[in-house]
Order: sequence, then structure tokens, then C-alpha cells
Amino acid sequence: MAAALDLLFLTPSGETLPSVRFRVLPFVARGRAAGLAADWRRAPKAVHRRLAFLLALPRARVVVIQQKLFAPWELALIRRRCDLLAYDVDDALWALHPAEVGRPGSARKSEKIARRFAATCAAADVVIAGNEYLAGHAREHQRNVVVLPTLLDTGVYAPPPPDAAGVGPFRVGWMGTSGNLWFLPEVLRELAPLRERIEVRVVADEPYSGELADMVRFERWSGDLEVAQLGGFDCGLMPLTDDEYTRGKCGFKILQYMACGAVPIASAVGFNREILTPGADGFLVERPGQWAEAVLRLAGDPGLRERMAAAARATVVERFSLERMAGKFWEALGLR
Repeated sequence: MAAALDLLFLTPSGETLPSVRFRVLPFVARGRAAGLAADWRRAPKAVHRRLAFLLALPRARVVVIQQKLFAPWELALIRRRCDLLAYDVDDALWALHPAEVGRPGSARKSEKIARRFAATCAAADVVIAGNEYLAGHAREHQRNVVVLPTLLDTGVYAPPPPDAAGVGPFRVGWMGTSGNLWFLPEVLRELAPLRERIEVRVVADEPYSGELADMVRFERWSGDLEVAQLGGFDCGLMPLTDDEYTRGKCGFKILQYMACGAVPIASAVGFNREILTPGADGFLVERPGQWAEAVLRLAGDPGLRERMAAAARATVVERFSLERMAGKFWEALGLR
């Protein structure tokens, strides 16, 4: 029989998933450094494999379900393997991605994930939500909710040396997973008239192949190169639609830009509004035309860009650094 753990995370995917990389692995490492028996397991996608997986789980003082929407019978099995069950959520998991809305079967899927989100919140002893919008929905099903943004190790995520920027066109960057390339065309249409003055870089797991793909310089995302890739941006984009799904976003893309010296330009949606102070450490876009306006303002005033980049870095260190904020996580789980 496997030895009991102090802390066990159950995740929906592997270590390249952003929520696993930043809301699971750092706490496993810190827990182990503090003497806790901490580990994580990736739940199989196939239902017939999950039964064997759940029956083989080691017992743990605390189990944290990270994002995964288990079926009620699966939750019952997990519940029996721990003293305290936590649910960690940093996306509006009860809502469909806007690209899925209206597709065949989307209504049935929407009902299913909403039911499972509610059931998971109710089954947990505590919900750890990435922002207040997510917390509000969780409180409909669970009284014990703690808000904890996704945190960054600002010792690792840091700007490049001043002389590393080089000389060339103003570099406008976007980094994310291929599922969110869907949001880019709106911005590229605005930036198209500036294509002789700027370079648009897209860093993702798959190339951008949508509208105006010819103006994009693609770089394949790499965990080993990620900080250097972010350091190659002068400003970073986060375009979003305004809907239930996007209001649950925790703005982590913005935080990565800010930590690595890129001034963020983001849709004025959800938690983005709580992260940024417009004109001080970034720009919020509320109407068409403002993407190009912000890029032109930064490209035309290097001093402004440097001051905003420094302010953005200070915001992340003060409010979203792993070093300063990790204690809140341990307190929520009773492991401090």
C-alpha cells in the first residue's frame, strides 16, 4: 500500500498546461521543500481508465482537484481518499469557449459542465478561485471560497538585460495556447496599416493560420525558452471577447508580459480591469481603434514604454509574486 501523502493534486492535463505549471507544480515543489509529502497525478481522459486510476489513488490529508470536472461517482471516490477536498479553479469552467457556442451539441455540453461545476464546488471543503468573478459563481454552491490569483515566480520571470533588446522594429507579441488564436484577427486588422513599422510575434503550440497570417512571425512555444520569448516583446496583447467565459479569465498572460518587461495591451474585460491601471502599467482597450492607438503611442515614445514596463514589473512583484502570496494557499488548505 502506498504511503499517505500530505498533499495530492489531481489535474486534467500534463505539465505543459498553464494551470498545472503555475497553480500546481510550484506548490508541489514548495511543499516538498517544506517537508511535506506532496505529489500530483494527471487524471486519464478515458472514463474506463479513470476508475482504475481513482481506486489506486494514495490516501492524502489534502486532495486538490485542479480544474477537472469529475462525474459525481468519481467525486465520491476521491472524497473517501482524503481528509480535506479542495477545488482549484482559474477558468469559467461552467461556460463554453466562445468558439464553441452554437456548434452541434453545444447546448448539451453546456448543461453538463454547469452541473459538474456545481457538484464539484458543493463536494469540496474549500474552493480556491483565481479571481472574484469565479469566486462569486463558486459561492452559489460553496460557502468556503478563497480568492487566490495565479502567481508567478518573479525571480524566474524577469526582463532581459537592457542591452539585450537590440535594434529593429517595435515588437508586438502574443503568447498563448492555440485554442485562443481565435481572438487575434480583430487586433491584426487594426495593426495591418502599421505593418511597416512593427513586427507581430505569435508564440504558441501551433502556427496562426487565420486572417492576415502573412504579417505574423510565428515562434513555437517552448517551456525552456518561454522567458526569453516573452523578453522579445516590447508590448504584449491580450484580446478577448466580453462574455461569461472570458470574464472568468485570470489575466495570466498579462502577468507574464508584465513580469518580463513587455507593456500589456488588453481587452477591458473581467479581471484584466483589476490587474491594470490604464496609462500607468498597461492599456485597457474598450473600443475599436484603441489597439493601434496604444501600439503607436508606445512605439513612438521609448521613454514612456520603459516607464510603463518598470511600473508593470512592480505591480506583478507586489501583488502576484509566488514569494509574497503563496502563504495564502497553504492557509486555505490548513497546511501552514
